[in-house]
Amino acid sequence: MLPEGYRTERPALTDVTEILELVHASDIAAIGYPDFVPGDVEAALTGPGVDPAADSWLVRDGDGRLVGWGYLTPEDWFCEAYARPGEGPSVQATLIDLLLGRIAERADGEVTAGAGALPIEAQYIGVLADAGFAFSRQHARMSRPLAGDEQPPAGHAIRAMRTEELPACAEILRAAFGDTNDYAGTPNLVPAECLVAEAETGGLAGVLLSTEHAEDTGEGWVKWLGVHPDHRRHGLAAALLSTAIAANARLGRKSVGLGVDTSSPTKAFTLYERLGFTMAYQANIYRRTVVGCMIDA
Repeated sequence: MLPEGYRTERPALTDVTEILELVHASDIAAIGYPDFVPGDVEAALTGPGVDPAADSWLVRDGDGRLVGWGYLTPEDWFCEAYARPGEGPSVQATLIDLLLGRIAERADGEVTAGAGALPIEAQYIGVLADAGFAFSRQHARMSRPLAGDEQPPAGHAIRAMRTEELPACAEILRAAFGDTNDYAGTPNLVPAECLVAEAETGGLAGVLLSTEHAEDTGEGWVKWLGVHPDHRRHGLAAALLSTAIAANARLGRKSVGLGVDTSSPTKAFTLYERLGFTMAYQANIYRRTVVGCMIDA
């Protein structure tokens, strides 16, 4: 239950600046620097499958100050609940409860909901535990500084993605990760910075999708990197990423960032370390089952 005078309301795009300030305050308290850009907030409110009038909430205190923001990513039922530093657990607990209720409304049958928290966020971890979430794995946020003179590798057929190839790239990523995510609908995608690896026998063997860079830090962002299982162990992932590193250096970026499952069976974490990426921080990923109540018409 929220403290007296607190209230929930729905967000609008006019709230983006205020939401971003809240998230930055949370980021700085947890990791020492802001890790969100305006496009991330806009994507959370308008991304694929998102209903901004039903999948996100704000929490305001008695003075009307924004103290909490929660949103659902429907494509993988992932819950995010931010609270202003210094707030008690009730803000995030209320948001998580609302998000789980929304999943139950939208899901058809039994689904797995996810949430993430930094290991130092003891209060939020407690909220997630109370809501029935259990630890699943760790996700690392990695970054590589750029000197400006990085060069693309030779020996592989790496080129820029053509816009019409995006559906085929999505199929490559689904095969690589063994899921059904809508990679073609990735928010903030920058097609001009996306890459593909051509197979020797024709067609596409691997793909790298980039999203908007952070203007305040000058960091480029690799959102997805995958190689079709039939074409692994030929150095394509390293070639794609090395090409993206060189491209970001050419664009004058200060660094390149990405996220990775530290327990990935493809040993991606080891590859990224070999290419000069270091870990900025780790986040715990939690899961729980939600039984949906949606009935097909």
